Amino acid sequence: MIAALLLLGVASAGAQEQAKPAAEAIVQTAPADNDGGRLICKTEKETGSRVKRNKVCKTKQEWDDMRLNTNKQLNEYSKQTPANPLPSS
Repeated sequence: MIAALLLLGVASAGAQEQAKPAAEAIVQTAPADNDGGRLICKTEKETGSRVKRNKVCKTKQEWDDMRLNTNKQLNEYSKQTPANPLPSS
């Protein structure tokens, strides 16, 4: 009986790993003269749901600005020193 419970635990853990969120990009072009005006729609899984998805449409320029802003924030965060650093040995 214990072995059966262990097998069920391993099987459910494997199923959860396969259900990782992945963004699916659907590219639609809008009538625009410049490349930054191209409309790009992405379907993203909603956090906490296995089924529900949200469609987010932005221009190429907006996606690029959001990506650059996120990278900038991550770089700034990684440069910060921790509040209570561990003592060096």
